[in-house]
Amino acid sequence: MTTEYRVVRPEDIDQLVPVEALAFYGTPTPERIELQRQLIPPDWTVAAFVDGRLVASVRTIPMVRRMNGGKCGFGAVGPVACDAGYRRQGHVGQLLRLALERMRDNGQPLSGLHTPHDALYARYGWERAEGKRRYKFNPKDIRLRSRGAPGRLEPAGTEDWERLARIFDAWAGLRNGPFLRNQVWWQHGVIELRDNAGTRPANVYVWVSEGGEDQGYVIYSNHAQAQEGRWPPQAIIVYDFISLSGDAYRGLFEHLLTHDLAKYILIEMPPEDPFRELIDDPFRVEATFAEGSMIRIADIERACATRTYIGGAAVSFTMHVSDRTAPWNEGTWRVEAADGHTQAARTDAAPDFELTANTLAPLFTGHMRPDTAASVGLLKVNRREALAAMAQAFAVYYPPYCNDNY
Repeated sequence: MTTEYRVVRPEDIDQLVPVEALAFYGTPTPERIELQRQLIPPDWTVAAFVDGRLVASVRTIPMVRRMNGGKCGFGAVGPVACDAGYRRQGHVGQLLRLALERMRDNGQPLSGLHTPHDALYARYGWERAEGKRRYKFNPKDIRLRSRGAPGRLEPAGTEDWERLARIFDAWAGLRNGPFLRNQVWWQHGVIELRDNAGTRPANVYVWVSEGGEDQGYVIYSNHAQAQEGRWPPQAIIVYDFISLSGDAYRGLFEHLLTHDLAKYILIEMPPEDPFRELIDDPFRVEATFAEGSMIRIADIERACATRTYIGGAAVSFTMHVSDRTAPWNEGTWRVEAADGHTQAARTDAAPDFELTANTLAPLFTGHMRPDTAASVGLLKVNRREALAAMAQAFAVYYPPYCNDNY
């Protein structure tokens, strides 16, 4: 038996799509294979071949992630799939290592993935480093305390992606986590919905002020629930909600609350979102802090070089990072931040801190403070006064949040 780990080629697509589809209980239809050929370059995916048969795969979508007004190459990992008969044999682990090497070589110093299996990916250096607020409520139970200025809603579709992009880019400027979305991503990854039943457009509405300015949009779909009476109840799932003003924020929520047949509305928002403070009875909203993606630093030197420094005075510290899966990150680094820039370089100096690649990710994104990490044993502190320098170097305007699924 021979095993090979390599980049996927065009002739492998007919094998790849069934493995990916069946791993997530989908159907490998001819339409799905054709869509893959049209939208996804083969070299985004690495795969394991056993005696020539494709048995596992890891895809990395090249994206760009925003932080503090800067931009960083980002490897969005997903799907990760393995044929049921070849699981627990180490194929996925080998492919994740290969994917990390390719991210380093392709200028993607940060990586992220969505998963319910934290323990698996934590073994390879990914760690929860983003969060979000999740709201679930019956629209009949919710009343806003006040209404915004008058505006109107205009429907939009895949052809209106540039209109939505202008709103999104104005909102995302200094935020921490949103992607730079291109046309293909807007049309096929945001506006268009894809599941085992096929592909369909979402409901999209733009909120326009009385002065004619586009100030927000919402993207959602309805899903029929189990019938309980004469009328089948619906669930409204919101995929993207962006507002540039308080009027647009309230206007978009007022629109969602008109869905009288909905048993509930489910929406995820940034961690700092204040929705419950704007309604008459906040206890009518089930609000939870939800997990965001797992993040990994694929290349420490390049990741730091892309990180905009928002502090005033220059700061520096040294840290020893343990990283078995990406050994090029292993070692002691001196991090310096000044004049809007951050840089990291190898050093022989004694480390102020000792940490793993797992701990570095939430510190880097601003998801966790250094003193918090130290207080629970995730960060070994050798020089206490350096904590302030690390906190300042890794400061962010906004907590990390990404509203894209991948």
